[in-house]
Amino acid sequence: MFRKILPKEEKYFEDFKEMISHIEEMAKFNKELFDSEVPDKNNFLKMKPLEVRCDEISSRITKRLNKTYITPFDREDIFALIKRLDDISDMLLGAAARVDTFVIDKKINHADRMAAIVLEQINELGVAIQDLKVKRINEMKAVKDLESEADRVYQTAMKELFEQETNAINLIKKKEILDLLERISDRCQSTANVILSIFLKNA
Repeated sequence: MFRKILPKEEKYFEDFKEMISHIEEMAKFNKELFDSEVPDKNNFLKMKPLEVRCDEISSRITKRLNKTYITPFDREDIFALIKRLDDISDMLLGAAARVDTFVIDKKINHADRMAAIVLEQINELGVAIQDLKVKRINEMKAVKDLESEADRVYQTAMKELFEQETNAINLIKKKEILDLLERISDRCQSTANVILSIFLKNA
């Protein structure tokens, strides 16, 4: 079906490529933030303009969908993909924002590994989105496997947090950040499901 796409519809693919590239940059800054023994809020500041750019691309695609009849694949799949990518962008910024808002001044145990897993997932999504005309089944399986690993890390992090953290306020802060990182991983898996659906429908 993709060979029937009109040239003007390449705009959708270009927008998806641009958006995932911004999200990959955000994920790198997110990983750097949680890798650091003392979190650097500059990583959060670097992520903000990237998230704004993702919002702009999302809006542009939505407006185009409302004006055009022919689309490169099912309209609902385009909406679903752009919504999930926008969610990932928002949530990445949200995790970094909480580090800043909560004045987190020490590394959160296991947050570094979760952020690394999210980056790996987003890189796999990026491979698929760079060329949606090629069925990247292995990459979608990798995203799912990574999500399962993120779940295991999250469970370990929660157990240690409730066993070791004696300050209730700090526990709430750390738990909220870890919760959000785990939800980002889940959203990456949800995005992979949408991409897989696109592959199957357009095989």
